[in-house]
Amino acid sequence: MKLRLFIFFFLFVLFGSVCLSAQELQLTQFEDTMDPDAVRNRVDDANGVACALVKFGLIANDPVFSGAVKQEYKDGEWWVYLPEGADNVLVKTSNFVPFTCQFGKALQSLFTYRATVQPKQAGAAPLASGEDMIHIDVPGSPGFNMVLVKPGMFEMGATKEQGSSEDDEKPVHWVKITKPYYIGETEVTQAVYEAVMGSNPSSFVDPEKPVEGISWSDAQRFINRLNAITGRQFEMPTEAQWEYAARGGHKAALMKFSGSMLANEVGWYQENSGNRLHNVKELKPNEIGLYDMSGNLFEMCLDYKNEYPKENQIDPVSTKMNKNRVRRGGSWKSRTDNELRNAFRRRIDENETVTDTGIRLVLPK
Repeated sequence: MKLRLFIFFFLFVLFGSVCLSAQELQLTQFEDTMDPDAVRNRVDDANGVACALVKFGLIANDPVFSGAVKQEYKDGEWWVYLPEGADNVLVKTSNFVPFTCQFGKALQSLFTYRATVQPKQAGAAPLASGEDMIHIDVPGSPGFNMVLVKPGMFEMGATKEQGSSEDDEKPVHWVKITKPYYIGETEVTQAVYEAVMGSNPSSFVDPEKPVEGISWSDAQRFINRLNAITGRQFEMPTEAQWEYAARGGHKAALMKFSGSMLANEVGWYQENSGNRLHNVKELKPNEIGLYDMSGNLFEMCLDYKNEYPKENQIDPVSTKMNKNRVRRGGSWKSRTDNELRNAFRRRIDENETVTDTGIRLVLPK
């Protein structure tokens, strides 16, 4: 009898500790859509009534949606067919605490909805407190600030608010960023570049303007020398790190541009740039305090430019070799604000130098 009580107590404690250590989920977005998939892929419940379709963005290998008539993984999302009138669904996975997802309304037959379910984030400290921002000293220059980007997940590519018809931004897929990292508050300035390299290749010479006229290979040489000077391990951002940060990281507000739905608030391009490069930090920052992610200069990424995968990704970097790398964000030369969108992608040859492309650094935490 005592042995059985001991085993029961042990299992109770073990189960409780696992539950307490598992991460919790939260619903961060729920919306009606004009998507006709609930009609085109009609599923009826046991009474012959057509279901509602909820498309869940959720990175999990084995979710079970209790009470669903049908669930399937399709196009990077979980398609969950629920009975008309349902206002919640219980989501069970092996790596998260069971979560009752409350929709806040009763679902309608043959309507399609989209839901985003993410891990709960711990309360964020104010931007400039503690380690949410750090300053990097570079001898012979003012140095630069870096902003902490916390782990999270996001839909990468031509999401609804992007209004995109670009094929290379598709398919939209979920990406999970598992590790915190710091990213430059601004693009690398000419002051910092010249202090490190002893020269300034820029056409628009000004210490407070971002450096341009450098190739992807030049940028790597700069990073190697900066690492030797500072004793740190700076890198170029991966394309996923760049887009996650541009979208506002864990504070993302689903903006078309980095920090706004209006390009002129956050980015310099042909319409407002006066046909020239501008100093950093002249316009509004995004949700986590990053400047000029949209416009002023394209920014080079670590990845080779390849097609997007259909599957969800975890900390991705495109390593399939070709001669082109990715650059992001648009520039002062961009003819329209289309190039300033968070999802916009273009290529650059590793040895190509142009006056509309620069770099922003990341640093592992």
